[in-house]
Amino acid sequence: MSTKSTIINLADRLIRKNGYHAFSYADIASRLKIKNAAVHYHFPTKGDLGAAVIDKSRSQFQESIKQWGVDSPKTQLENFLNIYSSIGSQHLVCFMGALGPSFDSLPVVMQESLTKASNEIRVWLQNILSQGKQEGSLHFIEPVEERADLIVTSLLASLILNKVSGEDILKNTSNSIKKHLI
Repeated sequence: MSTKSTIINLADRLIRKNGYHAFSYADIASRLKIKNAAVHYHFPTKGDLGAAVIDKSRSQFQESIKQWGVDSPKTQLENFLNIYSSIGSQHLVCFMGALGPSFDSLPVVMQESLTKASNEIRVWLQNILSQGKQEGSLHFIEPVEERADLIVTSLLASLILNKVSGEDILKNTSNSIKKHLI
Protein backbone atom coordinates (compact mmCIF):
# COMPACT_ATOMS: atom_id res chain seq x y z
CA MET A 1 0.00 0.00 0.00
CA SER A 2 1.31 3.45 -0.88
CA THR A 3 2.11 6.08 1.73
CA LYS A 4 -0.75 8.20 0.39
CA SER A 5 -3.27 5.35 0.84
CA THR A 6 -1.90 4.58 4.29
CA ILE A 7 -2.35 8.23 5.30
CA ILE A 8 -5.94 8.24 4.00
CA ASN A 9 -6.77 5.01 5.83
CA LEU A 10 -5.33 6.26 9.11
CA ALA A 11 -7.09 9.62 8.77
CA ASP A 12 -10.33 7.78 8.04
CA ARG A 13 -9.99 5.75 11.21
CA LEU A 14 -9.09 8.81 13.30
CA ILE A 15 -12.08 10.73 11.93
CA ARG A 16 -14.48 7.85 12.62
CA LYS A 17 -13.07 7.28 16.10
CA ASN A 18 -12.32 10.80 17.39
CA GLY A 19 -13.67 13.29 14.87
CA TYR A 20 -12.10 15.52 12.24
CA HIS A 21 -11.00 18.28 14.62
CA ALA A 22 -9.44 15.84 17.11
CA PHE A 23 -6.37 14.84 15.10
CA SER A 24 -3.47 16.60 13.45
CA TYR A 25 -0.86 15.84 10.84
CA ALA A 26 1.55 15.26 13.73
CA ASP A 27 -0.70 12.44 14.97
CA ILE A 28 -0.58 10.80 11.56
CA ALA A 29 3.15 11.34 11.11
CA SER A 30 4.02 9.90 14.52
CA ARG A 31 1.84 6.82 14.07
CA LEU A 32 3.26 6.14 10.61
CA LYS A 33 6.80 7.06 11.69
CA ILE A 34 7.15 9.64 8.93
CA LYS A 35 7.72 13.39 8.97
CA ASN A 36 4.89 15.93 8.92
CA ALA A 37 6.30 17.11 5.60
CA ALA A 38 5.51 13.70 4.09
CA VAL A 39 1.84 14.10 5.01
CA HIS A 40 1.84 17.66 3.62
CA TYR A 41 3.46 16.41 0.42
CA HIS A 42 0.44 14.22 -0.32
CA PHE A 43 -2.17 16.51 1.24
CA PRO A 44 -1.19 20.20 1.37
CA THR A 45 -4.12 20.98 3.69
CA LYS A 46 -6.12 19.00 6.21
CA GLY A 47 -9.18 19.79 4.10
CA ASP A 48 -7.54 18.02 1.15
CA LEU A 49 -6.96 14.99 3.36
CA GLY A 50 -10.51 15.08 4.71
CA ALA A 51 -11.93 15.28 1.18
CA ALA A 52 -9.76 12.31 0.17
CA VAL A 53 -11.19 10.31 3.08
CA ILE A 54 -14.75 11.14 2.02
CA ASP A 55 -13.97 10.38 -1.63
CA LYS A 56 -12.49 7.02 -0.62
CA SER A 57 -15.71 6.15 1.19
CA ARG A 58 -17.77 7.31 -1.78
CA SER A 59 -15.69 5.17 -4.14
CA GLN A 60 -16.03 2.13 -1.89
CA PHE A 61 -19.79 2.61 -1.75
CA GLN A 62 -20.03 2.99 -5.53
CA GLU A 63 -17.99 -0.19 -5.98
CA SER A 64 -20.23 -2.04 -3.53
CA ILE A 65 -23.45 -1.02 -5.25
CA LYS A 66 -22.01 -2.09 -8.60
CA GLN A 67 -21.35 -5.54 -7.13
CA TRP A 68 -24.82 -5.65 -5.58
CA GLY A 69 -26.51 -4.61 -8.81
CA VAL A 70 -27.55 -8.15 -9.71
CA ASP A 71 -29.05 -8.78 -6.26
CA SER A 72 -32.66 -8.28 -5.26
CA PRO A 73 -33.62 -5.01 -3.53
CA LYS A 74 -34.05 -6.96 -0.27
CA THR A 75 -30.51 -8.38 -0.53
CA GLN A 76 -29.08 -4.98 -1.46
CA LEU A 77 -30.75 -3.46 1.59
CA GLU A 78 -29.30 -6.21 3.79
CA ASN A 79 -25.85 -5.56 2.26
CA PHE A 80 -26.27 -1.87 3.07
CA LEU A 81 -27.14 -2.69 6.68
CA ASN A 82 -24.07 -4.94 6.83
CA ILE A 83 -21.83 -1.98 6.01
CA TYR A 84 -23.02 -0.30 9.20
CA SER A 85 -22.68 -3.55 11.14
CA SER A 86 -19.05 -3.79 10.04
CA ILE A 87 -18.39 -0.21 11.12
CA GLY A 88 -20.07 -0.81 14.47
CA SER A 89 -18.07 -3.98 15.10
CA GLN A 90 -14.94 -1.82 14.93
CA HIS A 91 -16.39 0.60 17.53
CA LEU A 92 -16.42 3.40 14.97
CA VAL A 93 -19.07 5.65 13.49
CA CYS A 94 -19.71 6.11 9.80
CA PHE A 95 -18.00 9.02 8.06
CA MET A 96 -21.29 10.89 7.77
CA GLY A 97 -21.94 10.57 11.50
CA ALA A 98 -18.39 11.61 12.29
CA LEU A 99 -18.30 14.63 9.98
CA GLY A 100 -21.92 15.76 9.85
CA PRO A 101 -22.00 17.43 13.28
CA SER A 102 -18.95 19.52 12.29
CA PHE A 103 -20.27 20.34 8.82
CA ASP A 104 -20.28 24.13 9.25
CA SER A 105 -16.69 24.17 10.47
CA LEU A 106 -15.33 21.90 7.73
CA PRO A 107 -13.43 23.28 4.73
CA VAL A 108 -15.66 23.89 1.70
CA VAL A 109 -14.02 21.06 -0.26
CA MET A 110 -15.09 18.64 2.46
CA GLN A 111 -18.57 20.10 2.73
CA GLU A 112 -19.05 19.60 -1.00
CA SER A 113 -17.81 16.00 -0.89
CA LEU A 114 -19.93 15.21 2.15
CA THR A 115 -23.04 16.66 0.52
CA LYS A 116 -22.40 14.60 -2.63
CA ALA A 117 -21.93 11.46 -0.54
CA SER A 118 -25.16 12.08 1.34
CA ASN A 119 -27.08 12.60 -1.88
CA GLU A 120 -25.59 9.49 -3.50
CA ILE A 121 -26.49 7.28 -0.56
CA ARG A 122 -30.01 8.66 -0.20
CA VAL A 123 -30.80 8.47 -3.94
CA TRP A 124 -29.46 4.91 -4.16
CA LEU A 125 -31.50 3.85 -1.14
CA GLN A 126 -34.62 5.54 -2.52
CA ASN A 127 -34.18 3.62 -5.78
CA ILE A 128 -33.73 0.29 -3.96
CA LEU A 129 -36.78 0.92 -1.79
CA SER A 130 -38.84 1.92 -4.82
CA GLN A 131 -37.80 -1.21 -6.74
CA GLY A 132 -38.53 -3.42 -3.75
CA LYS A 133 -41.93 -1.84 -3.21
CA GLN A 134 -42.85 -2.21 -6.89
CA GLU A 135 -41.89 -5.89 -6.97
CA GLY A 136 -43.53 -6.56 -3.60
CA SER A 137 -40.44 -7.65 -1.65
CA LEU A 138 -40.34 -4.51 0.55
CA HIS A 139 -43.36 -3.11 2.34
CA PHE A 140 -43.89 0.37 3.78
CA ILE A 141 -46.58 3.01 3.58
CA GLU A 142 -44.77 6.34 3.65
CA PRO A 143 -43.17 7.95 0.60
CA VAL A 144 -39.88 6.39 -0.50
CA GLU A 145 -37.93 9.56 0.40
CA GLU A 146 -39.22 9.51 3.96
CA ARG A 147 -38.45 5.82 4.47
CA ALA A 148 -34.94 6.23 3.02
CA ASP A 149 -34.23 9.18 5.32
CA LEU A 150 -35.58 7.25 8.30
CA ILE A 151 -33.27 4.33 7.53
CA VAL A 152 -30.15 6.46 7.02
CA THR A 153 -30.71 8.61 10.09
CA SER A 154 -31.50 5.56 12.24
CA LEU A 155 -28.29 3.85 11.19
CA LEU A 156 -26.21 6.99 11.72
CA ALA A 157 -27.66 7.62 15.17
CA SER A 158 -27.40 3.99 16.23
CA LEU A 159 -23.64 3.94 15.61
CA ILE A 160 -23.27 7.05 17.74
CA LEU A 161 -25.44 5.52 20.49
CA ASN A 162 -23.33 2.35 20.31
CA LYS A 163 -20.31 4.43 21.32
CA VAL A 164 -22.14 6.36 24.01
CA SER A 165 -23.99 3.43 25.60
CA GLY A 166 -21.56 0.59 24.99
CA GLU A 167 -24.56 -1.42 23.84
CA ASP A 168 -25.36 -2.80 20.41
CA ILE A 169 -28.07 -0.30 19.48
CA LEU A 170 -27.26 -0.87 15.81
CA LYS A 171 -28.36 -4.50 16.03
CA ASN A 172 -31.75 -3.46 17.39
CA THR A 173 -32.06 -0.74 14.74
CA SER A 174 -31.15 -3.08 11.88
CA ASN A 175 -33.60 -5.69 13.13
CA SER A 176 -36.34 -3.09 13.35
CA ILE A 177 -35.61 -1.81 9.84
CA LYS A 178 -35.89 -5.35 8.49
CA LYS A 179 -39.11 -6.08 10.42
CA HIS A 180 -40.77 -2.95 9.08
CA LEU A 181 -39.78 -3.55 5.46
CA ILE A 182 -39.53 -7.24 4.74
